[in-house]
Parts: sequence; C-alpha cells; structure tokens
Amino acid sequence: MLKKIIVASAVLAFIACSSENNNPNTSNSSTSQGGTSSSSAEVLEPVLISDLGKSGGKSALFNTYPYGYTLKANKDENLTQFWSCPTENPTITNNEAKECRLDNTNAILQNLLTTRDAPLHYIINNMVAENPIQLAIKLNQYKLTEAGDQAALGLNVSSDEISSIEEMRINDLNGIVAFTYYYAGGAHKFRVAVSDADFWYADVPAQAEEGEVRINVKDLKGMGSFAASEDKDETPFDIKKATKFLWVVEFNAAIPANNTGSLLVYSFKALIKK
Repeated sequence: MLKKIIVASAVLAFIACSSENNNPNTSNSSTSQGGTSSSSAEVLEPVLISDLGKSGGKSALFNTYPYGYTLKANKDENLTQFWSCPTENPTITNNEAKECRLDNTNAILQNLLTTRDAPLHYIINNMVAENPIQLAIKLNQYKLTEAGDQAALGLNVSSDEISSIEEMRINDLNGIVAFTYYYAGGAHKFRVAVSDADFWYADVPAQAEEGEVRINVKDLKGMGSFAASEDKDETPFDIKKATKFLWVVEFNAAIPANNTGSLLVYSFKALIKK
C-alpha cells in the first residue's frame, strides 16, 4: 500500500494546457463518475481546493504543494538512481537536470528530475510553459511492467501529512456533494485517503482530450478497513477524516493499454451543497 511521505523535491513538471477552450472556466467537456448529475433544485457552490498549477500548485485551502512518487513491485522506487545531480542541492534547474540525467530505460516515469529530500515525495518543479493559460501537474510517460508498479500525484491536507481536515479545523468542505477536476490521459484511481491503507476511491476512465470529471462522494468505494465485509457494511464517506488526495495509475494485467501513458490533472474543486 502507499507509504507516508514527509517533504521533498522534484520529479514532475508543470505543463500548459493546449488551448483557451481548455480553460476550466470555459470548457464544456464533462464526464460524470458513479451517478447522474444533480437535480435542478440542488444549489451547489464550487470551492477551489487547488488549481494544481499557479504558485507552484500550492493549495490556498491546505497551504500544501502537490507531489509525485512511484512504487516498483510494491516497494519504494528511489528515482534519484536515474540521475547524477547532488541531492543536497535544492536549486537545480530543469536545464541542469537534463545534463544530470542517467539511463532511465527501466524507470516507471520519464520525467526530468531535480532534487528530493525524502523517499516517495518529489515536489513538482516549475518550468516555462509554452502557453500559460492553465498549468497542470503531470505523470509523464509512465511504464508499469509488473504487479505492484504504481505512479501517483498527490496533495496532502497538512504539511505533517497525518493531520486530517477535522484536525486542521477546515470547514470549507462541509456539505460536499462531489469532487471535480480536469484531466487528460490514462485510466486512474482518484483516492480520498485517511491513511495509506484506508481510503475511498473512484475509477476514472482514460480520455485523450482534456475535460472535466465529476465524482459524487456517495459513489466512492471503501478500501482497507473502510471496505464492506461479511462482518460489517462499507464505512460511509467522511470528508473530515481525509488527510490526502491522490491520482494513482496501477499495473493492470487484464488491460495492458492502461500500463503506459501520461496523466495530467488541474483545477481540483469540491461542489458544496448550500
């Protein structure tokens, strides 16, 4: 299962969305996961959790930054083995990272790397965007080859990585009905996690063009101790328990097409019932 992380450096890159039509304020492309859209009588207010782009992707709601990591056969993958720059230098630029890059043929991700301060936590690094209409976070050219291979984007509720929304006294998400975000790329699992083992999730299909997905919280499935069993029902979703949000691609032997590709995500919001 996922391992806790503390603080770190860079493995992923900001990218610019391809056209003004992909602006989250104007796009009409939409996918709904796990249910029908709300009725016309329901008034929902969108709350921005993180645009996952501007200001380094920092969440104004949580005061944390997005990050990325990989697992190889269920074990932590130290991505710095694929480059030769000194890990103690926190100021390495993308251009310098290119010069430091080693053979990464067997790496799960093909992202350029800079520095890291802890295992499994590589903060997304800024780069000059060709079209700065909207920045995003991205898993670039992942390649999953065996059971237990995984790559993920994440956003923690707190900098200590263990405090929950309730413990941080965040009330902005009370009354949440759904999550929305824009994405393009591979099939993935969206997770609302309490711990690495216990979380709620939704399966999100691959899509080639950037568009918005809506995930109704009533349709999230429990995993770990939250899953239904012979002895108990599934644990109902509770946003107050959440400590992190994850976008995860996992090795899938049954669907080989899901094991390679890229995934970009931006404009992460909650829909709140008023």
